[in-house]
Amino acid sequence: MPEQMRARILETATALFVARGYDGVAMREISEACGITKAALYHHFTGKADVLGEIVTTYLDEMSAIITAALEGGGTAEEQLRRAVRGMFEVPVERRAILRLAMHDVGSLEPEHRAEFGKAYREKFVGPLLELFAAGIERGELVAKDPELVVWMLLGMVYPFFAPSRGREMPADTRTADDLLDVFCQGLVRTN
Repeated sequence: MPEQMRARILETATALFVARGYDGVAMREISEACGITKAALYHHFTGKADVLGEIVTTYLDEMSAIITAALEGGGTAEEQLRRAVRGMFEVPVERRAILRLAMHDVGSLEPEHRAEFGKAYREKFVGPLLELFAAGIERGELVAKDPELVVWMLLGMVYPFFAPSRGREMPADTRTADDLLDVFCQGLVRTN
């Protein structure tokens, strides 16, 4: 039962944080939305940063598993990249929004929490993508560009799809992922 309550708290807090941001949500609001007292909430978590930390850590583990599976699936760097990004796009947008939330609100956290997030983000999300590009360059499948720069370019293209749309609806399915990767890998200019 405590695990179910903890999961409910995390699910509720995730929805509130995604909708209103970390600073826009108080622990009281999380407890009320869960139908529990603040004391019960503090029994499970030491504070709001602890709640956000667990939400982000769980999400980064999920993304790491997707990217690792894409890399372990073999094939060319492009095939691995396509599996990784398609896998990310298969995650519901409400879950993908956690990364945008964390990137936006990490500045609100205490320095030690920011450092923990940065380390986990680097190890679990950026690091495997760096490995993918570096290995593709080493095998001669990709042009020799700085892998870190290439990762940030990719993430710049992907991040707009990591949050619920405000205003114009943007499709965020695997077909969109394929279109994004076509532009990323082959560009838009015809070469005929």
